[in-house]
Amino acid sequence: MVEDLTRDDEYEESSLPIGAIVGTAVTAGVIAYLIRRSRADSAPKTPADVAMNAWDRARGSDIRDRAGSMTRDFMLDRVLPEMKPILLDLMHDVKSLVDQGFKRAEKSIKDL
Repeated sequence: MVEDLTRDDEYEESSLPIGAIVGTAVTAGVIAYLIRRSRADSAPKTPADVAMNAWDRARGSDIRDRAGSMTRDFMLDRVLPEMKPILLDLMHDVKSLVDQGFKRAEKSIKDL
């Protein structure tokens, strides 16, 4: 008889969390269904309508212009300030190599 009471108590304790979980899941499902149904259009769309809407969104968003301006801004703000010393050093090296080349050319011409 004592064993029967403990089994009933265990059953009652474990059924409460399961009921709460099931109730929460059902409520979430109903809310998700209502939200999805409210967002759905009542008139069925043809493939031509879907394509036209997509084309209008793509054309209206100016993706290329925004991407180009963002790339230019990134280059001017971030990359070029970091590359400036490297480019100046590279130009200095090119200048010295060209000067050495001209000196060799002048010497070769004088030796003729």
